[in-house]
Amino acid sequence: MGVGKGEALLFGAGAAMQSEIARLLQEDGYEICLADTQKECTDRISAGRLELLLVFLANPLTCRESTLASLRQAAPRLPIVLLADECSVPRLVPALSQGADDYLMLPLSDPALLTYVLRQTIARKREIKRREQNERVLAKTNKTLLQSLQVLEQDQQAGFRVQRGMMPDTPLVIDELVFEHMIMPSLILSGDTIDSFELPDQRLLFYIADVSGHGTAAAIVTVVLKGLFQQLLTDFEKLDITRADQILEWLNRELLVVSLEQHVTLFLGLISEDRGSLEYSNAAHFPGTMIFSEMGTQYLTLGGLPLGLVPSPGYERRELTLPKIFTIVMFSDGVFEILPQAGLQAKEKHLISLVNYTQGKVESLAEKLGLIDLVDIPDDIALFTVTKAG
Repeated sequence: MGVGKGEALLFGAGAAMQSEIARLLQEDGYEICLADTQKECTDRISAGRLELLLVFLANPLTCRESTLASLRQAAPRLPIVLLADECSVPRLVPALSQGADDYLMLPLSDPALLTYVLRQTIARKREIKRREQNERVLAKTNKTLLQSLQVLEQDQQAGFRVQRGMMPDTPLVIDELVFEHMIMPSLILSGDTIDSFELPDQRLLFYIADVSGHGTAAAIVTVVLKGLFQQLLTDFEKLDITRADQILEWLNRELLVVSLEQHVTLFLGLISEDRGSLEYSNAAHFPGTMIFSEMGTQYLTLGGLPLGLVPSPGYERRELTLPKIFTIVMFSDGVFEILPQAGLQAKEKHLISLVNYTQGKVESLAEKLGLIDLVDIPDDIALFTVTKAG
């Protein structure tokens, strides 16, 4: 089978040449049509069946630059092959510059050369057409993707404003205690969250939580947590859960009911009404909470399972007498991603030395950790402190 069964248009050929070229093209499967004027040629192009256009440069009409330019404009993707003889050689370069794809010299030294050149020209044109179609599809896909990303970013920004609006002020002063925080999401939304508020029995509750994963899914869980703590505050008397471990048990049950895919690590502290003691419980939150005082910095006890995993995790409750002057310092585990030390123990040791050196001050810790100028954040990072200055 030949190249194809479309039409091949011979433009400006003399009778003898028409006969020879037409015969070769018909043998290769083409239907032959002829055009003696530019209008006839344009009309054939407009019909939309042409597979190939052969232009005979020996004809004074066809060798005009304006003629070839008009034909190329009328059919940008149509293969155009020039047929030249010795007399029309000087016209080849101008004609090719007007958009012709290839040329053949007449008389043909080998009839097979015509078929070869036409096939190569058509193949190149088809490849160009295929690439252009792919580029258009890609451009359309990219445009759609960009629009989708813009909508997603708008949604994320709206979610970020909601999430930020749910955070307490920083610094937040309650009696003699100052609560400060800094949260840096790896994406727009964060899976790290903190909060602090006074319970009806005058104790101060505070927590830092880290939801597994990143982005929207993790951020939604932080909103769920906020709602649960609001329910705890509203129904405090009715719920009758007063101890730190009991609160974690209750949170765990409520999260299991929601059947979230994410789990949550959470450190929860309760500062007594007289602000002299700390009661706390830990749902696998890491790194460990630290407390800085004139005696130095120490880690509080770790333990427990994340919230939302098993029905009965069995959380423990610890109590600590608070110094007159102290700072409780909490991080999310994203801080480990930016520490240069190798190994977990080295990172923990470095972190406690930083708290010692900065006395747990948020601004100083952020500066020493490089959080101020951090651009590429590998994981959500949260820093939360509770300070009593005396």
